[in-house]
Amino acid sequence: MDAANIDLKAFTERFYNQLCGGHLAPVLDTLKYLKQETDVWFEITTLLIPEENDSDNELHELCEWVLENLGQEVPIHFTAFHPDWKLTDKPPTPASTLTRARKIALATGLAHAYTGNVYDVSGGSTYCSGCGAELIRRNWYEIENYDLDKEGRCPKCLQPLAGKFAAGPGSWGARRLPVRLADFR
Repeated sequence: MDAANIDLKAFTERFYNQLCGGHLAPVLDTLKYLKQETDVWFEITTLLIPEENDSDNELHELCEWVLENLGQEVPIHFTAFHPDWKLTDKPPTPASTLTRARKIALATGLAHAYTGNVYDVSGGSTYCSGCGAELIRRNWYEIENYDLDKEGRCPKCLQPLAGKFAAGPGSWGARRLPVRLADFR
């Protein structure tokens, strides 16, 4: 496996127990295992649910844990909740909550914090952890700017961008591709 995106649903045992029917510790152990024992590139996604896992205190604790245990270069994505299926009694996550979470992550020392499920070009783009230059500008699913040298470094300060990158951005975008699922009967 080359890459993974791990859902860190919250940073409290209460949330995992009451909303997920699980436990926080195994998720944290998996993240530490990936960092310490494998060469898998991984990123973290946290779906922020109003009044459940979006407090400043919880976001600070989560970001501090990521920094101390995984390092500043591990990307974290804060995504917007939309009421659906079994959890319809909560409102959608305001974009301002995602922006606040991203600011907390950056202030904590994490180099790559993103917003998701909302329109936010700045919050969805990648910046150099050395000089702050915009390296990859994303507008929803479109890559509008891809400014890495052939070694995956910032062309201004030559700071390597953590991750696994091709020489160019490829032809991905907002189009839908057909998927065929095998019959496993």
